[in-house]
Amino acid sequence: MRVALYARVSTGDKDQDPENQLLVLRREAQRAGDVIYKEYIDQESGRKSSRKAFQEMMRDAQKRHFELVRVWDLSRFSREGIEKVFEHTSFLEQCGVAFWSYSEPLLNTVGPMRELMKAMVAWAAGYYSQRLSENVRAGLARKRLKAEEKGEEYTHGRRAVAPALVARIQELQAQGLSVRKISKEVVMPVGTVHKYLKSNK
Repeated sequence: MRVALYARVSTGDKDQDPENQLLVLRREAQRAGDVIYKEYIDQESGRKSSRKAFQEMMRDAQKRHFELVRVWDLSRFSREGIEKVFEHTSFLEQCGVAFWSYSEPLLNTVGPMRELMKAMVAWAAGYYSQRLSENVRAGLARKRLKAEEKGEEYTHGRRAVAPALVARIQELQAQGLSVRKISKEVVMPVGTVHKYLKSNK
């Protein structure tokens, strides 16, 4: 099996050498007869955490460069909590890539717990998708409410437009002005004006 090894250290760690993690991961890969595709290493400093190697690994997972990711433990894979771990492992599963943690074997998507963990990952993916949709809807509702409080009309993807401005656009249209002339008159992009005209014909 082609595998990726991922290790991460930060300035907050007592042990700064990612080699300590990699030695164990290499040993376990060798025991399993794996072929190591690449070792991805992130060394973070301070509070900044771009995790470039992690992002590269996830992109390579999409390209099916390997079939398994091995890590020392969940805190190395993601320090954002168990929810993010499930989110990342769900992404890997969708790419056809399994996940293996040396310190948390019960969370591995290979071995005896594979089917259980795959079911949990699938559930997590649906849960996060649903929660994201709910957050988007809640955000849009807040924007609409704020626009209404100001006496404006909110349309997703565009700035709120006051009813008086909408009426002015319609008035100029009734006078026979072209969309470009209306756009110049009300200082609004042609595309936006055109959309309002179409919806108010």
